[in-house]
Amino acid sequence: MNLLGIDLGTTSVKAAVFAPDGTRLGGAARRHVTHRPAPGHAEQHADDWWDGVTGVLADLGAAGALHDLAGVGLCSQVNTHLVTDAAGAPLDPAITWQDGRCAAVAATLTDRLAPQDRARVRGGLGTVDASHPAARAAWLAAHRPQVWARTERLLAPKDWLVHRLTGTAVADPLSSVGLVGPDGTYPDWLDLLVPGLSDLLPPLADPATVAGHTTGAGGLPPGLPVAVGTMDAWSALLGGGVAAPGDAIDVAGTSEVLAMAAEPGGGAPGVVAFPPWRGLHVHAGPTQAGGDALTWAAAALGGTVPELLELAATAAPGAGGVLFLPQLAGERAPLWDPQLRGHWLGTTFGTGRAELARAVLEGVAHAARHVLGPVEEAAGRRASALAVCGGGANSDLWCQVKADVLGRPLRRTAERDAGVLGAALLAGLAVGAGASVGELVARMVRVEREFVPDPRVRAGLDDAHGRYRAAQQALAPLFRSPGAR
Repeated sequence: MNLLGIDLGTTSVKAAVFAPDGTRLGGAARRHVTHRPAPGHAEQHADDWWDGVTGVLADLGAAGALHDLAGVGLCSQVNTHLVTDAAGAPLDPAITWQDGRCAAVAATLTDRLAPQDRARVRGGLGTVDASHPAARAAWLAAHRPQVWARTERLLAPKDWLVHRLTGTAVADPLSSVGLVGPDGTYPDWLDLLVPGLSDLLPPLADPATVAGHTTGAGGLPPGLPVAVGTMDAWSALLGGGVAAPGDAIDVAGTSEVLAMAAEPGGGAPGVVAFPPWRGLHVHAGPTQAGGDALTWAAAALGGTVPELLELAATAAPGAGGVLFLPQLAGERAPLWDPQLRGHWLGTTFGTGRAELARAVLEGVAHAARHVLGPVEEAAGRRASALAVCGGGANSDLWCQVKADVLGRPLRRTAERDAGVLGAALLAGLAVGAGASVGELVARMVRVEREFVPDPRVRAGLDDAHGRYRAAQQALAPLFRSPGAR
């Protein structure tokens, strides 16, 4: 019996059907738009999400792929929040993880917590940041009071989609990392941040259990079991083969997510420690811009992403001394500073578009290296290699650049849309198609190619990384609000 995975991501809805051995039987994708109606705002419309879901299901149905389905698994972007009424009807555009409008109110919320409670916020980060659901709730209460008065549920995109497909409101503790304590349950202090917040949150359940069954909505046959699902990055870990302590991964999507499984315990400043799940203790750090930085640079330099990659390949490693800081909308891990901004540094009269393009690839790789250090510290071990997946992994050049900057081999998965495969894996666990994460990963995940660091460029890129970090630290105060300098 086959498994359907659906990933409601930042830029598109993707879906694929997989055979029991992990072979892709059919796939489809539909893009959606992020609206930026004001500086710092980044919104999406749930109707666009639903159009994407129904579109990919129609495409799969037309291709004859929606047959012999045993179950459906879901994952989605997180730190994106949608408010709905009791029936699940959206009341306002979703505030996405890239949105920074709530930074000021978030700073005031942290002060409401006792020190022992702060230590449990956001997987050990200790602060309520601009993407925390409590910050979004407080902002809506202050700036959209009519919407807030009608709000009955605060949902992640995946949870809204589960509700739309099955009629069941449910969330999972991995996606809800900013809302749950170390034990994976909602803590009492949530209502100290925003009164009544806990009443808006759906009940929690294991990501690999059945949330409900399809009602026929969206074009799926009725009666199919739908797994609770989880966040896209966690799903990509599974689809990328993370199944045991020491396994590490770079999820190269709209942003870069570095993660590593470890023995119980551990932690480090700036990275998230997830609640343990089925023997996996994962530490992770998401950056703010990965593929998004390349998309921006392509538009800024006048070309397409493929053209920019071709151009970057003509420049030497080190980009002629040019550095790119990809913090175009602030930074998440490991700095969690929404006021950082991006830069091209070190340009000369000899700098051309090729050097600027290559600097973008290397800059994103430096951001990933900045995260990898704390992730390894949290896990208590060095990653011997990293799996790599996501849209950014389609570029051989970018994979090699990352291997060189990180100083680690990168093992590219055969299934680039690892989040979609991971969602299908969760469905497989939920319906009993496999007894464990390890069993399903061994059966369904394959490595397509390994990229080995080039020792000839190591010294130059190590020096560039030091300059990258120094430049970031030196320039950060220039972008802080006057009262915070």
